[in-house]
Amino acid sequence: MYLPMMTPRRYITVVLVLVISIHYILSIAFEDYKRISSLSNWGSKLHVSEETTQEIDSYAVALPDMLYHNATERANATFVLLARNSDINGVVSSMQSIEDRFNKHYNYPWVLLNDEPFTDSFKERVSIISRAPISFGLIPKEHWVQPDWIDEDRARLGRQKMMAQRIIYAGSVPYRNMCRFNSGFFFHHELLQPYRYYWRVEPDVKFFCDINYDPFVYMREHDKVYSFTISLTEWAPTIPTLWSTVKEFIATHPDYIDPHNAMDYLSNDGGNSYNLCHFWSNFEIADMDFWRSDAYQAFFDFLESKGGFYYERWGDAPVHSIAAALFARRDQIHFFRDIGYRHESFQHCPQGDQWSVGRCSCDPADSFGPIPLPLPTMMTPWRYVVLVLGVIISLHYILSFAHPGYGQATSLSNIKTPWSSSKPPYQTPVSDDYYVHDNVTSPQGRRASAAIVMLARNSDLNGIIVSMKQMEDRFNKKFRYPYVFLNEQEFSEQFKSRVSELTDVDVKFGLIPQDHWYQPETIDEAKASDARADMMKNNVIYGGSVPYRNMCRFNSGFFYRHELLKPYKYYWRVEPDVKFFCDLDYDPFLIMQDQHKVYGFTVSLYEYERTIPTLWAAVREFLEANPGITPEDNAMDFLSDDGGLTYNRCHFWSNFEIGDLDLWRGEAYSKFFDFLDSKGGFYYERWGDAPVHSIGAALFARKDQIHFFNDIGKYIPDRRDPVLTALLRLGYRHEPFQHCPQGDAHKRGKCWCDSTQNFDYEGYSCLNRYDRLFS
Repeated sequence: MYLPMMTPRRYITVVLVLVISIHYILSIAFEDYKRISSLSNWGSKLHVSEETTQEIDSYAVALPDMLYHNATERANATFVLLARNSDINGVVSSMQSIEDRFNKHYNYPWVLLNDEPFTDSFKERVSIISRAPISFGLIPKEHWVQPDWIDEDRARLGRQKMMAQRIIYAGSVPYRNMCRFNSGFFFHHELLQPYRYYWRVEPDVKFFCDINYDPFVYMREHDKVYSFTISLTEWAPTIPTLWSTVKEFIATHPDYIDPHNAMDYLSNDGGNSYNLCHFWSNFEIADMDFWRSDAYQAFFDFLESKGGFYYERWGDAPVHSIAAALFARRDQIHFFRDIGYRHESFQHCPQGDQWSVGRCSCDPADSFGPIPLPLPTMMTPWRYVVLVLGVIISLHYILSFAHPGYGQATSLSNIKTPWSSSKPPYQTPVSDDYYVHDNVTSPQGRRASAAIVMLARNSDLNGIIVSMKQMEDRFNKKFRYPYVFLNEQEFSEQFKSRVSELTDVDVKFGLIPQDHWYQPETIDEAKASDARADMMKNNVIYGGSVPYRNMCRFNSGFFYRHELLKPYKYYWRVEPDVKFFCDLDYDPFLIMQDQHKVYGFTVSLYEYERTIPTLWAAVREFLEANPGITPEDNAMDFLSDDGGLTYNRCHFWSNFEIGDLDLWRGEAYSKFFDFLDSKGGFYYERWGDAPVHSIGAALFARKDQIHFFNDIGKYIPDRRDPVLTALLRLGYRHEPFQHCPQGDAHKRGKCWCDSTQNFDYEGYSCLNRYDRLFS
């Protein structure tokens, strides 16, 4: 059905897109952004001794999971997270990351602070992420807002001057409030008074590696007072008088300076000038008694009296860094080189054995480090290229979105179906008997004959690592199912080594037989080439790609025949760069086995009509030639709205599927695939494995053998969709192809996705048709 483009909802969406696009382009164009990536004088001057390296190595021992819980030695410590209510998605993402990497084994408490009261919905979503105590605190007004004694006219002139220089956050008073609070007040908050050590966490950060020891205990036992993962240079226009103020304080209070300080980290000339080096304070593990000390209190009060937090834009990062470098011994400052961490565009990835021990998901070649020369000014030819690319991507997104063909994606017709008393099977919760408790690896010691299957190229390595890390954290560390990797070319030694280091389970690497992958000789290449050219002319995604067609044909009819999969009955298909939002504390393979399920999915949607113009005609021809091949209680009504006359294009998105290999190996599906293959539609058109598998499951299995895993939260970037690609490049956070569990399933899984951002009943989803099967 055609829907007019400019409904009120579309007007709003297009306006939002324009705002986002313009903001993105202007952000690229602002010259002061060059300082974010300026790495001059990066500051490798903070010496980390071999002794220190050996000390930390003795702690970073890969222990079995059960040993974490036996550790009785703990530090007096907490996590601290400063956030607004609007930061909720970034907060739960960061918390889930650090819980997975470290805190689920130690259960250190969390303290969240806000200048406004946290909402009930914020507290509810945060509270399900961790079993550890979580406290929510309100920042006292006098610790946050600009003091009355600040000359606002002078402060405003300072902000305007910085805005003219295009300095980031130049005009923001709240940003200055935050810097001042983090510099001198957070450690005075009543919720932090019981604690000595803290670990600062911010929204939207990532921790890449398993942390197999307690950094808090390490800090305490080695008399460390401050630690970091990334150091870089500050933007000089934000702190023009900071160093002169520091020198004035030093002259007044020389007794506060430790004789074994780290001045050489801060200055290249013995303290005469500041080289702008600082520790990036969005990650810091530190001793709050250091900030509460007489030296630091006197230092902060002196800085505060100068008004530089508001007359300029002094940040807490240089303030903390200068203080740690001056008032502590240099050996009390620690570089946590084994903690993989990312904030915005900068990341630290451990190297060598530390990368292996931590089973890090980052690329060790992609780690923030020294660059010999500062980056050039904004308008070099390369920056023009970036600007042009930004314009192209933005315009492409807007034009793509405005195309009427996308109307179906937001169509709300058929979105709701009245529920009857008969409910779909997935609405009956999984029995508690299937859940693991107290580190029991499998209920009653049972395991299914199953494997996790990943089809990948060597170039997919980084995306594979991301997906495996998610899979291991959410599920497979508890259940230890093997992995099977398949490729049409030999896997490189680097690929096999990096993947194998991420898990203790068996990992196999297989080569796909040529006759299972490449275009068959029976295909009329001239006809296939003409078809590809026609699809390219009509802007069909992957319209011209033969390798994509090879993949669809392989997944449709050959993967389950591979020799590495012959020992198994069930498989879980995983692709590169996917996210699993929830802890999965039961074994879905056993659910499939015990309940006689043959196919499981999380997302269902419509296929692109231009890719399958004759597929349904071929299906009908097959059914007419093979009467009685389908069971009576099949799921034809999921596929067709008129009893099989036409195809409504609904399919299960096969980049996630948990299935029974014997379904595909069975006589019915084997005959079905061979018939489709004889038609050549994989190459003369662009038949995908998703509709082929979906039609096969819906026709050759009973409808109650197809299962919706509503409690497995997952997000898959849709590489088929150029609009979504543009959205992701623009940093657009709405993820239209994600499934986020609802209700009790969201809470039990400790899901960090936003339950309101769920594709299940969007206009382009077919879940309502699946539900109707059981009405």
